[in-house]
Amino acid sequence: MPVWIPLVVPLVTVMITLSGGWLVTTRVTDRWDRVKKTRELDLAAASDFQRLHGEAVSIWKTWNALMSDFPAGFAPPQDAKWTCLLRATAAEGQFESLLAKLTGERVLDQDDIAVLGGLRQAFKSLRRHIRANETIPWTSDRSKEYVAFKSLASAMSALLTRNHPRKQPSAAAVNQAFAEITANRHERTWTAVPSTREP
Repeated sequence: MPVWIPLVVPLVTVMITLSGGWLVTTRVTDRWDRVKKTRELDLAAASDFQRLHGEAVSIWKTWNALMSDFPAGFAPPQDAKWTCLLRATAAEGQFESLLAKLTGERVLDQDDIAVLGGLRQAFKSLRRHIRANETIPWTSDRSKEYVAFKSLASAMSALLTRNHPRKQPSAAAVNQAFAEITANRHERTWTAVPSTREP
């Protein structure tokens, strides 16, 4: 037996072990990086939604204040109502953008679609009331629209923060989900869709 064989066997064993370790470590690191990136995107979407929710509440309160009587000596700026309409329209557009993002990143089921479509209608209702120069009727916790808005907002928060399958939806699935979310049928049903699913 040649003299070099006892030297080569341990060297080959070490090389195989190091190569295998490198491959496993690389795959684990790559997977972990993808999980972290997905989580960061989820948290960014949740933060965007929280900001938009706060803006919707602010628009609602400001508009209803503008529709009430002001004490003598205090008057809002002349363009305050127009500014409210611009803010409501901008919030609605930003929410629509968030919907497009979510449909591209997640496989959505019918409960998710109902929540997203319902919340889209809640944002639209702000603009519609302002445009019609009407008070937004979210005056108590018994108001059907207000109860639905709160429930849909909490369901949306749960949707954005829950773990979801990391499967990328197909282009056809994205198109179908977005079409269902933006369908006009939610105009009639949005106050009845609050999700009761456990996150």
